[in-house]
Amino acid sequence: MATCQVCGNAVTDRKIVDHIHPLKVSNEERLSQDNLWTLCYRCHNIKTNLEMKIAAKDNGNVILKHAKREWWQKIISERFK
Repeated sequence: MATCQVCGNAVTDRKIVDHIHPLKVSNEERLSQDNLWTLCYRCHNIKTNLEMKIAAKDNGNVILKHAKREWWQKIISERFK
């Protein structure tokens, strides 16, 4: 059984192993354990929507390439409130 690395909920259905730095901006990290984490569907959907909004900005790919796990945890958690 896995736990979502953002909300802490047990993931009982299919797990999503997400790339913290998306492949389109950091393909060299695709198999790095430091770039992978488990998310539930809710947190993954929030992160994906945020990634699309960030990528649309002028320096969006730079932001996505350097975003830390802790930053994502904070920004996704804020969407629950």
